[in-house]
Amino acid sequence: MSAEISGLGVGLVSVPHLQRVLDRFGRRFEERIFLPDELRYAARKRNRAHSLAARLAAKCAGRRALAGVLTGPVPLREIEVARLPSGEPTLRLTRETARTRGFQFGLSLTHDPDFAVASVWLERAPVAPERD
Repeated sequence: MSAEISGLGVGLVSVPHLQRVLDRFGRRFEERIFLPDELRYAARKRNRAHSLAARLAAKCAGRRALAGVLTGPVPLREIEVARLPSGEPTLRLTRETARTRGFQFGLSLTHDPDFAVASVWLERAPVAPERD
């Protein structure tokens, strides 16, 4: 039995634009969008803006993927870009309702000097048929 794709989303963020926003609004902006672990991860990177742009693109793509399965918009701070033990990026939700529905995220991130792009797919684990 395979998982069922329940939602898809793509996010695109301009790295230079995000850098200007970071320069202008600093921590106030960062703390409204990103979680502490995301900020710590980006702080370790050579180009912090690239890392944050990829995370913002992933959060936006995650919101789009969730739009068809959850009621109402999901705040960006309720979506976390995390790493699996393998190092592969994934999304986690802080919303209990989403966790109880059996959703899993697939995530692909990339960036260049100008843009960060994220693709997200939302899978719902199949329900096994009941046995008599």
